[in-house]
Amino acid sequence: MNMLLGAVLIAFVTCAFVCLLALVLFPWFRSGERKEGHFRADQSTGSFHVEASKGLRKLRTARAGSSELPLVGGPPLVIAIVVASVATGFIVQLSLPQWTLLGVLLLALVGFATVGFVDDWMKVHRGVGISELQKFIGVFLVSLVSAIAINRLVLPRPLTARHAYPPYSDIPVLGHLLVDAKFAWIAFFVVMTIVVTCATSLAVDFADGMDGLCGGLTLSAALAFAVIILSENFRDLWPAVIAMLAIAGAVAGFLPFNWPSSWKARNQGWGKRRAKLIMGDTGSLALGGLLALVAIVSRLEVVLIFIGGVFVLEGLSALISARILVKFFRKFLFLERFGTSRGFAHTEFPLPFLATPLHHHYDLLNWDRKRLVYGAWALGAIFGLLGVASTIAPLTWERYLARFAAFLLLVFAWQAGTWTKSFFVGLARPKGAGQDAPLHLALCYGFPYRLFGRRLYKCIDITDVAEDVTRTAAERLTLWQRMSVFDARSILGYFCYRADALEDALRVWGKLPKANLEWRPDIAALLVETRHTMALSADDEPDLGRLPVAGGAARETTAISAPARLDDPNATLRAQLPFTPASGDPASGDPASGAWSGMRAPESVESVPPQAQWWPNGQHGASAGPQEDPVSQQSAPLWTPAAYADWASSTADALAAPPDMAAEPHPVGVPTSSFSPHSAAVPSDAAPTDEEGDTLDGRSRHGQ
Repeated sequence: MNMLLGAVLIAFVTCAFVCLLALVLFPWFRSGERKEGHFRADQSTGSFHVEASKGLRKLRTARAGSSELPLVGGPPLVIAIVVASVATGFIVQLSLPQWTLLGVLLLALVGFATVGFVDDWMKVHRGVGISELQKFIGVFLVSLVSAIAINRLVLPRPLTARHAYPPYSDIPVLGHLLVDAKFAWIAFFVVMTIVVTCATSLAVDFADGMDGLCGGLTLSAALAFAVIILSENFRDLWPAVIAMLAIAGAVAGFLPFNWPSSWKARNQGWGKRRAKLIMGDTGSLALGGLLALVAIVSRLEVVLIFIGGVFVLEGLSALISARILVKFFRKFLFLERFGTSRGFAHTEFPLPFLATPLHHHYDLLNWDRKRLVYGAWALGAIFGLLGVASTIAPLTWERYLARFAAFLLLVFAWQAGTWTKSFFVGLARPKGAGQDAPLHLALCYGFPYRLFGRRLYKCIDITDVAEDVTRTAAERLTLWQRMSVFDARSILGYFCYRADALEDALRVWGKLPKANLEWRPDIAALLVETRHTMALSADDEPDLGRLPVAGGAARETTAISAPARLDDPNATLRAQLPFTPASGDPASGDPASGAWSGMRAPESVESVPPQAQWWPNGQHGASAGPQEDPVSQQSAPLWTPAAYADWASSTADALAAPPDMAAEPHPVGVPTSSFSPHSAAVPSDAAPTDEEGDTLDGRSRHGQ
């Protein structure tokens, strides 16, 4: 039996060597697929395709900046498993029936790998993989052939599938039907094998979404099956043991090249990416299919649910959310707030997760990727231990207790995703602040409660806005109320915008996907306004305290403060500064004369120089007549402080007077929320721009 462990060493060495060889020979074999959704920017390059006419040299140069890794990890895994299994079979001197079983398993492995390799090949050469239907048909055909081969070729009495076996033969009514009815058992076995094998291979494929995630989970599952089968001490099952140990050794040799890290594309993570290659569909479909067939041959189909618990969560999350709920809601659900059932993003639906498969949900919660993968590995190891205990425990109650514990763990892991889906605007102190520090508005997810003194929520974005920004009872009621992440970000960004914390507003709103932002036009307009304001402030600020005037003299500007109360809660502080009509010479530059004398008492906010006339075609100068509202001049160029200072120094004797705004704090006909120093440069009805970075897109990685 100790010779069986040689499969681990052989597979490890073979896989590591072939991975190194593949990186040297095929560094260009990278996916050019651009998947739907914004949340997988690091897995969707879409800019580079293989073109044989251009040669390999240019291709390598073009791929230097690609964040997509070579899809060469799958073939080394398959080669290592086949080589290690065959070599170990010769070492332990398998019998002919054992070679038959091992051959069926290995041929099925190669069949699943072929389907995955076709998909990977299409991604590299055409930029688009095979369709989901084509992939399912390929997996279905391989599962069908494998089921027939196991039923007809595996002949040893304890392993044969030609006759009904427990627990299916013990089920009331169904058991009698399977035993007595002609061809009933064969049809049942084939259907059961196809369902289990297809579901497992596709679930493992879903789990291959982060560096090291699928590999570590497969390692623990393979070792759990190997321990269970070895504990039975049944020699006819040695081929299944060899296959599982070969998987463990091959994955152990593969993981150093696919080790998890905190890296994310576009500088959204931390540290350097440690992975050098990925297994692709070639490896994930092959590993999942072989795990399922070994479970069927060893009569452990039910235990597979517990041992592969993380795979079950990944597959069910994609199936239920992306394939069932989205289609159901799209057809029958009517959203009252939008007044329609069509036209908006599917992420507005009450789905159980932010994104599927499940690991993307936690990725969008800004969990550290390395810790997320390590946590999934630990969860998979626990499921494996519970699966082993549910099979080899000496007492019946111990076996059932292990199964019950595994079931509870599955339910808890599923519910943890739904619990963390809802967000809210809460209050928290900045990191490192003392207990006496004021509370600031923050974006949180979870439940707004404390249990035994511990918070049931986590704050992921703490702003610089104090809680006193909420002025009305209705605004205070929006705090601590669970809602969708898009509404929570919209509300929090609005509070930041109104408190003039534009950097916080831009950061909070910047995470809103374009599809969700389009159905919040007011927030979209404020976001455009904030961006233009930040762009203006990014220019080199001139010394507005000493602007040159005619004759070479300098004049001082007056610092003014915001009013004690804001007449318009939608506008920023600077937008509320009133002007009063007064007579005087606006060209004199004296802030104490003319229209400038009507400004409020100075405290903190500096005033800007007299307003300039906007000119089309990039020319500017003084205006002798009444000034036109800049909001209506959508084609006018944007003024910057540097450009204004140059203009003021050359035309100081002809400065235009500020507009008379005593009667109206903002232009008539312009919405109050649109009138501010920011909205003067941007029309209030400007269309929102596209966003980059991680967005909370609920699409499945495999399409939704």
